[in-house]
Amino acid sequence: MQLTALFTTAIRGLKSNKSRSALTILGIVIGITSVVVMMSVGQGAQDLIVGQIVSTGANTIFVEPGSWDPKNTSMMQSKMEEFDVKTLKYEDALAIAKDPTIDLVSPAVVGVARAVYQNKDKKITFMGITPEAFEINGTQVASGRALTKSDVKNMARVVVLGYKVKQNLFGDQEAVGRTIRIKKTNFKVVGVAEKQGMQMFQNLDENVYLPLTTAQKLLLGIDYVRWIVARAVDKSVMDQAVENIRLILRERHNIYNPENDLSKDDFKVMSQVEAASMLTTVTGVFTIFLSSVAAIALIVGGIGIMNIMLVSVTERTREVGLRKAIGASKKDILWQFLVEAVVLTVVGGVIGIILGVFFSYIASMVLSKVLGREWVFAISLDAVLLGFSVAAVVGVIFGIYPAKKAANLEPVEALRYE
Repeated sequence: MQLTALFTTAIRGLKSNKSRSALTILGIVIGITSVVVMMSVGQGAQDLIVGQIVSTGANTIFVEPGSWDPKNTSMMQSKMEEFDVKTLKYEDALAIAKDPTIDLVSPAVVGVARAVYQNKDKKITFMGITPEAFEINGTQVASGRALTKSDVKNMARVVVLGYKVKQNLFGDQEAVGRTIRIKKTNFKVVGVAEKQGMQMFQNLDENVYLPLTTAQKLLLGIDYVRWIVARAVDKSVMDQAVENIRLILRERHNIYNPENDLSKDDFKVMSQVEAASMLTTVTGVFTIFLSSVAAIALIVGGIGIMNIMLVSVTERTREVGLRKAIGASKKDILWQFLVEAVVLTVVGGVIGIILGVFFSYIASMVLSKVLGREWVFAISLDAVLLGFSVAAVVGVIFGIYPAKKAANLEPVEALRYE
């Protein structure tokens, strides 16, 4: 039987039961749409994260507590363990700042509390930082002033409010010069940061910035820092700067490590490129996981196709017998039902890809609005080809059994079937 005749016969057979065919296609449509949307959102997340890391500058270096553990593949577990490691000190940051390859250094601590002004209060994330953090992160002050070295040295009780915190506590009133309370301690507002939006899935406008020493001693009661961000004088000396930081911290922490085994250190040093690569890997694995979950719908859809085709074989037993009686071979019958299954999945795949692209675009618009950052609408050719290929493969796999069952029917018995 010619290929065109096969498709014509298959389409005619599917049209004879439009409702059943439509419901069968729906399972494939849901599966393909889910896979395309998950891959698109995952790619958008990668682009956003990498873009935000790159925006901090190609010569940015991140220092975090805790050693590299090749056996620990859980990023969440690693992050939780870092909060128990108290090895990084403010003095470490001061020592790093003296290295000739380093331009700026900013240690930081973080905590969560409620900021209170008169009868209003707001849950905030407070960041204990040094003045260099504003320059490294590109944070601008809309009114008032930024923090100063004098504030850090004198453990001053002053704060710079994030845009949203200012709006929630003061509305249209002037905030600079007023006093707010954090953890039963009064702080004078000396500045308000410009609107920044989301960065690394954190709304920076809900932050409150105060001197590092003030946050350490008055609010957290600690003598260590959560991380250190350094900026090399130029990206051409990045590798040397990273190595210098490792040597400085090993000397300060009394770590003997001539073989440069990173697992022996009690800290991690990452360049901007390494941090971007690590996060891209994490989001990539997460995307694969979500796509795999979505692919379950494809399997369910494939089982649905097999069931429908088995019903179709039963209903068309006499038709199969008649075709065999007038000369159709087993191969012709096999191909007839197999092509019907493939047509169902391919049509579902095409519709699923179109809907996947549409919903991916809608998702990018919604996420951009929610996060306050441009979420890139990303549809890769790989996602489209994967969706189309998977649809065809599902049709073949789940269509083979019903097709073989039809092909193996005996003509005489099929013609007698009622």
